[in-house]
Amino acid sequence: MHKNFKLSLLISILTITIVFHSGCIDSRNEVDPAIQKIKDTGKIVVGTSTPYEPMEYINEDGDIVGFDIDLARAIALDIGVELELIDMDFDSLITSVVSGEIDIAIAAITINLERSEKVLFSNPYFNAGQIIIVNVNNTNISKPEDIQNKKVGVQNGTTSQIEAEKYTNSSLVFTYPDYSIAVDELLNGFIEVIIIDYPAGSSLVKNNKNIKIVGNPFTTEWYGIAIKKENNALKDKIDRIINSGIINVLEERWF
Repeated sequence: MHKNFKLSLLISILTITIVFHSGCIDSRNEVDPAIQKIKDTGKIVVGTSTPYEPMEYINEDGDIVGFDIDLARAIALDIGVELELIDMDFDSLITSVVSGEIDIAIAAITINLERSEKVLFSNPYFNAGQIIIVNVNNTNISKPEDIQNKKVGVQNGTTSQIEAEKYTNSSLVFTYPDYSIAVDELLNGFIEVIIIDYPAGSSLVKNNKNIKIVGNPFTTEWYGIAIKKENNALKDKIDRIINSGIINVLEERWF
């Protein structure tokens, strides 16, 4: 059986199960206004931020794909609406959820206290730690303590930036809208280190033989889906999907 067809079939089976149980719950309670708005418009508007392979990126056909995107499609299927994706800068995602520009944000967003003060987070769905990437010929850096006084590249607004600033002066931390630019800067010698979440870092190294991961992940971080503060019923619905077993299916496909 074709791998993509198998994945679609498994997602459909899992989501049908979720829909059945969700329907039983909805039949006993008034529909939440946020969910009703999504149903009335016929779509759920989801913010994401590419490229961050394998979580979300644009494939050769120009489509946004990835682990997070498959999860977003399962959420849309469960609610019974179309999926509308908006690709935006990572550091705009939380404010866009708060303003209502998007219904949810799913983009390898690490759950932390600062973000949790602004939005609701779903149950954690993926554990990803920070790693260090250097030029393949670099033999001087193997752990976070080695990056002191080194120029470090990170994606703007991420926990990678927070971690980098713990180990080197903030004036030496350079932010980029995405990591493809950071890799170019690493290879041309402008920066010496990239700090990035393990899943995305693994994809960077897989696609570029001139860079390497050194050491092991030095943090433990959980990804969550960002939801507007008052939309508790939408959070509950998303949590049921996360807990349904679909994450194991997606991990098998993307990792």
